[in-house]
Amino acid sequence: MRFPQLKIGQRFEYQSKTYTKTGPLTASEEGTGASSMIRRSAKVMLLDGTGVTIEQEKQSYSREELAGLCRDYKLKLTEEFSQMAAKDDSLQLDKVLLCVEAILIIP
Repeated sequence: MRFPQLKIGQRFEYQSKTYTKTGPLTASEEGTGASSMIRRSAKVMLLDGTGVTIEQEKQSYSREELAGLCRDYKLKLTEEFSQMAAKDDSLQLDKVLLCVEAILIIP
């Protein structure tokens, strides 16, 4: 598997060291926390067993599937922001949810 095929947060082995992917070209070394640049062409070995290669991911969606994914995402955002607001009084939940509503208008 190549480095770009990993999802952010997945653990992998590269050059006999264990890393966690933190960005499109970066990873954090396990144990030290040191950040490293990883080449796109680098061959890596997935450690957590939850990997899905780019070739296995669905590449196109019907309008109904996409609308369903957007609705699910909207619900997840609403739940997450509500939990954040319960913990942090400074978060103005109503304004955040208005932004979410405006961005994710689904017919």
